[in-house]
Amino acid sequence: MSAQHEIELPFEQASSASGETLARDPVRRRLHLTLAFGIAILIATLVASYMQASAGLEALSRVALTNLHTDHVDQLRLHMAQAQSISRGYAITRDLEYLDRFNKTVRVIHEDIKAISADIKDEIAIDHLVKTALESVAHMEIQIRRATRGETREKHSVLQSSRIMARYAAEHQAVKRTLTMRHMLDVRQSVTSFRQTQIVTVVLAVAALVLLLLAITENQKQYTLRQKINQMLVAEKDHLERMVRDRTAELTTLASYLTEVRETEKLHLARELHDELGALLTAAKLDSDWIERKLPEETRALVAHRLARLRQSLASGIALKRRITNDLRPALLFDLGLIEALRVLAGEFNQGDELILNLDLPDDETPFAENVALSMFRIVQEALTNIRKYAQAKRVDITLQIQAGIIDLTIADDGVGFDTAQLKLGRQGLAGIKQRVLAHGGMLTIQSSAAGTTLHVQVPLVLPAPAA
Repeated sequence: MSAQHEIELPFEQASSASGETLARDPVRRRLHLTLAFGIAILIATLVASYMQASAGLEALSRVALTNLHTDHVDQLRLHMAQAQSISRGYAITRDLEYLDRFNKTVRVIHEDIKAISADIKDEIAIDHLVKTALESVAHMEIQIRRATRGETREKHSVLQSSRIMARYAAEHQAVKRTLTMRHMLDVRQSVTSFRQTQIVTVVLAVAALVLLLLAITENQKQYTLRQKINQMLVAEKDHLERMVRDRTAELTTLASYLTEVRETEKLHLARELHDELGALLTAAKLDSDWIERKLPEETRALVAHRLARLRQSLASGIALKRRITNDLRPALLFDLGLIEALRVLAGEFNQGDELILNLDLPDDETPFAENVALSMFRIVQEALTNIRKYAQAKRVDITLQIQAGIIDLTIADDGVGFDTAQLKLGRQGLAGIKQRVLAHGGMLTIQSSAAGTTLHVQVPLVLPAPAA
């Protein structure tokens, strides 16, 4: 028979475990939601910061472009003033150096006009500015040609040149105002974008901080709950371990009690067989002898065969009674001691068998407590029985030593061995040996392989109680 051990949790324990799982799920769900919101806010912060920064950079780019346009317009105004001044100087002095400078300045003016027309061609005021600038340059070229031919400047020509330059100055101021307004709008938009970025970043950072605090709080709750669950599990584990220890102690005590009861019953049965059955068989043998002596010669000859069979049957019964009695209560063990009893047991084991049994026992008999001696004898007896039945061994070595208050018993064979992991399944003999060893507070070690099996027993030496 094989024993199966199953551990079942009490209903309250199973309910508490499921309750802990249900209680832990909302905390974990809240923690996951908080982390999800935190990640979403972080992504939103990055996206908003990127968009606001892009808008600010675009505004700054427009500011830089407006500054460039303003610079081009101012350069044109400066070159126009230079051209006007040079043309007047040439008209007064007729110096060719002024003529060369004027021509160079005119070329620069045309380049400025071309750059302005390409950069800010979408502005209507630029068309008027360019038109007026070209008109002014053309009028100055006419004045230069007249001065080259030696003609004197007329008053209306000077007035017309002044009017054209005044109109150009007005156009220039209008363009400057437009560019300045655009510059201010771009700067204001850039500042607004960066301020919005700051506000959004601060708000999202505060929200992320709040969520972080919530996540820390939820994590702390989960940690606290986990600690409580671990404490409950540790307490439950300790409780189960105590139950197992108590149950093991109870089973050990019960097994020891049953072993003791069994030995007591064997002792009682052996005494009954020795006293009652022995007396009956002995009386029957004496009666058969008396009957044989009292019978006449002629009658004795007729029943001699029957009387011989009767005496033989009585002798076999007495031998059977003696053998059963010795198995139930080994007389040599209690009369001569453990060492001699083991020698007799080994001798009986060797009879009619090719198996070789070697004994290594102390030379002198050592006094043992009766229960310890009986347990050691039964261990050897059970081990030899198992070897004969299952081991298919050719050699058995039994060693018994007593060292430092410890009985050291080793039984080794060269048999087929067995799987020590399956000791609990169908091996009551080894289980009985283990129980006897544990009952005396000893230690049992079993090593088995295809090369054989070794059984090592260590039991504390207990001396017999002194006689009263």
